Amino acid sequence: MSRENDIGLALRRYRINSRINQDAVARTLGVSQSQISRWESGRDRPRAENADAIEALIWGRTQPELAGLIHYVRGAQAPLVLFDRTLAVVSASRFLRGHGQPLAWFGWLFDPQINPTLIGLARRFERLAQTEPVLILQIPFSHEARPWACHGRLSVNRIGPELYSIGEMSFVRDERHAVTRIALFAE
Repeated sequence: MSRENDIGLALRRYRINSRINQDAVARTLGVSQSQISRWESGRDRPRAENADAIEALIWGRTQPELAGLIHYVRGAQAPLVLFDRTLAVVSASRFLRGHGQPLAWFGWLFDPQINPTLIGLARRFERLAQTEPVLILQIPFSHEARPWACHGRLSVNRIGPELYSIGEMSFVRDERHAVTRIALFAE
C-alpha cells in the first residue's frame, strides 16, 4: 500500500498490529478518539499536518537530513538530545536514555501534559530559533525534595520548514539555587 492511498486504513493496520488502542493513538497525535475512528473508517480524511504526523508514526520520519540527525544523536557518546520545535524529544544518546539514565528519571520535563510551562518555552524557542543559531536552556525542578536543574546548549537546525535542535544536556543537583527560573536565551 502506498502512503498516499488510504492513510486511515494504514493507521488502523498499524494500530492493530502494534496492539495500541484508538485512545492512545489519539493522545499521541493530539486529537480525539472519535477523530481516529473517523479516519480509520474512511468517514473523514486527516488534514495535511495530521497526515504528516500519522505518516511519521507509521513509517517513521523520512527526510534524509532528519534521519541523519537522529542517527548521529543515537550513536553519540555525549549527552545529546534531538528536540523538535515543541521541545519534544525526538531522539537521545545512550548516555541519556535507558533504565536509570537521566531521561528515564527526568524525561517528564519535556512532556507538556506533566510540565505545562514547556508550552510557553516551546513558543519562545520558535521565536528565538528564527534568528539565533545557538540557545541556552535552563529548567529548575525538584526531585526527591531536592533542587535540580536541567541545562542545555541547543544548536538550531532547519530541515525544510521544520525546526529541530540538538542539545548538549546535563541534569545536576542545584543545591546553591543557581537556576531559579526557566530560561531560554541566545548564547
